[in-house]
Parts: sequence; structure tokens; C-alpha cells
Amino acid sequence: MSRDVALIVDTNSNYSDVWAPCFGRLEKYAKDIKKYAFTDTPEGVTFIPQDVTPIVYDNEESYRNQFLSCLEQIEEEYIIYTSEDYLLYDHVDLKKIRDISLVLDQTGYSFCKFIKGPEKTTHYKDNLFIIDQEDTNFFAQQASIWKTRDFQKVFETAPPENTRMQHEPQGSSICRSLGLKGFQYYSGTNKRGMYHYDSEIYPCIATAVVKGVWNVSEYPDEMIEVVKEFKINLNDRGWQ
Repeated sequence: MSRDVALIVDTNSNYSDVWAPCFGRLEKYAKDIKKYAFTDTPEGVTFIPQDVTPIVYDNEESYRNQFLSCLEQIEEEYIIYTSEDYLLYDHVDLKKIRDISLVLDQTGYSFCKFIKGPEKTTHYKDNLFIIDQEDTNFFAQQASIWKTRDFQKVFETAPPENTRMQHEPQGSSICRSLGLKGFQYYSGTNKRGMYHYDSEIYPCIATAVVKGVWNVSEYPDEMIEVVKEFKINLNDRGWQ
């Protein structure tokens, strides 16, 4: 990929049974991009593949401080954010993601969400929509491309004691205070559940774990493939 872009995996949820399908699918469907894993597990452990660079945080720190310490070590201009339970089921379209990074450069916008959700938007051009800055869901830690230093600013501005459950709902007001603007990518794909639509450029299960159990009801075909490929016993965690 010609742009300075890296993919980061947030493993903070500690869904250890999700690591194998997460990294297995990244290896299969996101080959040509540099990848990092933010983790509290020391380097060299078996669940992180060789093509993923682990960045280890202090497990005694708050989520905000953990994540910020990892972001500060990323040198790439752009990051693709994903978490461990956003399991890919098809190839990432790196060319279109590169094109979006060019739009971010040209417009001064900070990010683009890959998945259409309940946010209020207005059409910009092609498959890009401007997210209303006043929308309560303006900021979300979901599959997105971000200017790395702008994403870092959101964490720097957050209260140091923030947990993940506190940081995400506060993120929208922080973005407004910083004057950050964002896009959403949508190409008319199918709706899943109440809020999310499939992503053409980052085809993933969003998310594979809901309220602590496997999300089979919204992604029946995709989850069955994951279960077969990685020999998952649905009864260990439960499913809906």
C-alpha cells in the first residue's frame, strides 16, 4: 500500500477466544498492510502472528492511558482502527481506503467510518457522507480510518482515569471541542440488526460478540464459517 497506513487491533476487551479468528482473518484478508496489536501480553506470545507487531501496555493503567501509550508509538500517518471482535469475512479494499485517505488530506477531515450506523449524515460525494458533528454517535471506536495524530488527540483530551465504557460516549463531545470532522462510507449494502450495515471496503462482523455471547443471529452465515474454520464451541461462550 503506497500510503502511510497501518492497521491497529485493540485487544483491550480480552476476548481471548476471539484472538484466533481475529488474527487468522486479518492474515487472510488484510495481507498487504502493516499491523499492530495493542495488548497487555508480553511480546512473543503465540496468539500474535509474525506479521503483527505487538505493542504492550501497562495493565495497571486506565484504558485511556493504555491506549494513548500505544498510539504514541505508531509512526504511520494514518491508522485503520479495529477491535478484536470485528472479524473479517472478505478482503479489505485497500485501494478505496487509500482513496479515502487522500480525501481526508484534501478536506482536513480527521476520519472515515467504514460502517454505516445510526448517525445523521449528509451526502458529500460518491459513497462518502458527512457525519453531523452534533450527533451523539459522531465518535465511535469501530472499524474506521483515522489521521493518527487526531485520534491521539481524542485520547490526550480525555480524562486520564477513563475506562473504555467512559471514553467512547465522551468521544463525540471531545471531537467537537477539538473541531474534528468525519465521514462515513456507505455503498448501499445490507442492514444487519437494528443499526449497522455491511461494509464494502472493510467487510467485517460488527460485532462477533454482543453482550458477552457470539452474535449468530445477525451474521448467521458468516459466524458459521468462523465456527467451522476455528473449531469454536458456541456453548463455551453462548450465542444469540
